[in-house]
Amino acid sequence: MKILEINKFYFPQGGADKHFLDVVQLLESRGHKTAVFSMAHPRNEKSEWEKYFLSPVGYTSTYSFWEKVKGIGRMFYSIEAKRKINKILDDFQPDLVHIHNIYHQLSPIILFEIKKRNLPIVITVHDYKLVNPNYNLYLNGKIYQGCKEGKYWQCLRDKCVKNSYLKSFLAMLEMYWHNKILKTYEKNIDLYIAPSEFVKNILVQWGIDKKKIKVLPHFSFFSQTEPKNNFADTTLLYSNVVNDGRGKYGLYLGRISRAKGVDWLMNIFENMNVFQLYLAGSVEDDLNVEGRKNVKYLGFLDTKKLEEYIKNSGFIISGSRLPETFGLVALEAITAGKPFLGFKSGAYSEIIQNGFNGFLAENEEELKETIEKISRGEIKFDEEKIRQAAREKYNAKQYGATLEKIFQLLTK
Repeated sequence: MKILEINKFYFPQGGADKHFLDVVQLLESRGHKTAVFSMAHPRNEKSEWEKYFLSPVGYTSTYSFWEKVKGIGRMFYSIEAKRKINKILDDFQPDLVHIHNIYHQLSPIILFEIKKRNLPIVITVHDYKLVNPNYNLYLNGKIYQGCKEGKYWQCLRDKCVKNSYLKSFLAMLEMYWHNKILKTYEKNIDLYIAPSEFVKNILVQWGIDKKKIKVLPHFSFFSQTEPKNNFADTTLLYSNVVNDGRGKYGLYLGRISRAKGVDWLMNIFENMNVFQLYLAGSVEDDLNVEGRKNVKYLGFLDTKKLEEYIKNSGFIISGSRLPETFGLVALEAITAGKPFLGFKSGAYSEIIQNGFNGFLAENEEELKETIEKISRGEIKFDEEKIRQAAREKYNAKQYGATLEKIFQLLTK
């Protein structure tokens, strides 16, 4: 089968991008031909398809004024996007198109160009942008309930996007344009892949037909018999089976931002004096991560370095209260045999079983108590059992077979 995979970044900026890259690799390993459509970026991996990539746009300080202005326009319409998507469709001639995150950087307008050719379109849902201007669906410490029934003006009222009237206004207009006027997603998407039951329920609550949603949890490469992976074969990495956590560190992986609760994590580790907190990833929100007691910033690590830090950690931890669509960091932890600690939010409870492969706390105090109990050896985890259970449930072979069936049904 020939599959066009589309995502705004062609490098692992976040969990959604990592999953996109893994899916491309998995499909290729199973004998399918893939092409990729993305945005030009200096951190992109090399690709034979990069001549089709869109010019860069963005909204952070790393982008120029013109790139920010162009990015605003691309939210609504893009001649460049229409031209280049048609070019790659002409040259590659896919049987099916699989979308990941396209908002803003690639322009949802490309969906109309794809559908003109009567191609099936599948989207894997990585956030809540399809149904709400606030893609995190989180505001002021709780799930954001505004904008239901298409009342997107409530986003402007609530400053639901980064506490900014301007950003909320633009996001509101974008939602009215694509969801109310053009009906971009309703008209063009044939199937939504939700990585968790939690996401499926949210999508249904916000108006997407449940008959068009398929739940398929993410996967992880963890065997040397699979394609190039993020972690080496864990049976070779670990000699200790029972992990009591003592004398080790807690490791945070991913975007180092306030939205992910990293500021709170640093504060509790500074005050507890039982573990060090190691931070691996890119810093956002101008967080100060240097010179903090019991906090060590590792920077953005390559795969080999990351493997070593995971191998020697006592546990993987997250401070996120967001309604996570899946929780790739939790998956990365357990497939490496490491317990995951975090809050009971989003889809984490579909992955983590308290006392077996980690612990999900109801509140800050409970999470602190759990860390202290681990430090005293009162809570222990069997790494081999964690690994084996994860291998059975989240293996790439099973995921690939299920994804193929979904694609085959849509191309009949």
